[in-house]
Amino acid sequence: MLKNWWHNTIGYQIYPKSFQDTNGDGIGDLKGVTAHLDDLVDLGINVIWLCPVNKSPMKDHGYDISDYEEIDPMFGNKGDLIELIREADSRGIRILMDLVVNHTSSEHPWFQRALEDPDGKYGKYYIIREGKDKGAPNNWRSIFGGSAWERIGGTNRYYLHLFTKWQPDLNWENPALRQEIYAMVNRWLDLGVRGFRVDAISHLKKDFSGPDLPADGADGLADGFACFTNAEGIGVFLNELKENTFQRHDAMTIGEVDEGLPPEALEKYIGENGYFSTIFDFCHSIFHVNSAKWKDQPVAMMDEIKKLLFEKQAMVNGRGLLCNYLENHDLSRTVERFIPENEIDFYSSSLVAGINFFLPGIVFLYQGQAIGMRDFRKERLDEFRDPTTFVLYEEQIRNGMTAEESFDQINRESREHSRTPMQWNSAPNAGFSAVEPWFAVNPNYREINYEAQKKDPGSLYAFYKKMIALRKSGDFQELFIYGSFDPLYEDEPGVIAYRRSYDGRSVAVINNAKPAEAALTLPGTVKSTLLSNYDTIVINSGTIRLKRYQTVVVELL
Repeated sequence: MLKNWWHNTIGYQIYPKSFQDTNGDGIGDLKGVTAHLDDLVDLGINVIWLCPVNKSPMKDHGYDISDYEEIDPMFGNKGDLIELIREADSRGIRILMDLVVNHTSSEHPWFQRALEDPDGKYGKYYIIREGKDKGAPNNWRSIFGGSAWERIGGTNRYYLHLFTKWQPDLNWENPALRQEIYAMVNRWLDLGVRGFRVDAISHLKKDFSGPDLPADGADGLADGFACFTNAEGIGVFLNELKENTFQRHDAMTIGEVDEGLPPEALEKYIGENGYFSTIFDFCHSIFHVNSAKWKDQPVAMMDEIKKLLFEKQAMVNGRGLLCNYLENHDLSRTVERFIPENEIDFYSSSLVAGINFFLPGIVFLYQGQAIGMRDFRKERLDEFRDPTTFVLYEEQIRNGMTAEESFDQINRESREHSRTPMQWNSAPNAGFSAVEPWFAVNPNYREINYEAQKKDPGSLYAFYKKMIALRKSGDFQELFIYGSFDPLYEDEPGVIAYRRSYDGRSVAVINNAKPAEAALTLPGTVKSTLLSNYDTIVINSGTIRLKRYQTVVVELL
């Protein structure tokens, strides 16, 4: 594998609206990111991914862009972004933006002109079709619920929106549209942006060739996911995008490519000549310890996660580097998903981090993850801010849930849990803002905050610093990036362990993901202990004894 600058990434995803408010309007901004660059340097971060900061009506928290060329005033202006890039670069940190080009906002000038003349230039920038049988062109369900088609006024014309109705899908079959997008992407790269997380990119190609699908819900609609996810022919668009933009600037790109890619496709996506630098591994994101399936079975759930993680690594097998993460802006918090409520503490939180951190590939953290921020469950439905939450609530009731059951589920799994303001300190509003924030701060900020954990050598934050320092160390950096991956103790319940080897060195990462001790035969002779979330490691006569939720990294002879 040819080595590249981004291979040693310790990334940090920032949701700017909730990171730091500097102008007293209760909303985070770009200057707030700049203000905390030294804190990110202290943690060991060298790449920042900014969630969308482009101009937007915020119907979907910025993933509905109305102007690709401008920064939304709530975040500042383009000068603030340039300052952030300059200050970050001086500290060895690269800035990635979120690239949202599957769709625009319905308030984008292109779409407004498309509505005025569906058959004109801008009408061809979107997917507009005649209805049939006095209804939509087909029965696809939107990813966010409801029909994927919206009627245009009193006409028989409909536009496609795979997400909300305020996010019309762009027509990538149109070469003129593609050239507009490439020019826009290059302008941001010329400005100093070093790459992109590429949103919803697996949906660019749509397959309309088949008939309506059988309805699979009370709404009479069907899941058309297979028809608009990594559809045949999408590689032409992805390769053209890369060649006209990313490749010219040696940019880092993270593709939001959904599950379902066969092994033979991975090389096309993340190989040395792949469409992207890396893609996310989503295999763990479907799990929640309090879901109906896994409630009261936390160890069995971790074993299933182990199986999927190991399968994914076997599938990649040197074809490229995955982007490993635990949290992002679309998920509830890590410990809430993987650890039973009565077991959440420093040890279980650090254990979950340890499982993921040393897998082959690169690492991305999400804001607040390193201090163990928790979900903030709501008392009432109207306390939520995400429009998709309300759509899901109604859809679940239509499909047979009671109102109480539906509220419980969205309260458990809402993506808004990751969007509460960053907890910097114990001051009012967690130090996020001098005024009432746009979204309520979790009341636990007095106990869980950055300032307190930075001062505590036994904190979760301190443990993350140790993990990052180990991954970046001169002795082991290449091992953790490029080293081989070999599963260990695959049949041992609740144990997730693997060996990493490279250039004559070998390391075992052993995680006891259960609330009971475990005794294991070591896979070799221990040369040194590199990391543990406990003060002691018990090794005797070739056996290692792990305490509840203990994670260890040892170098082997």
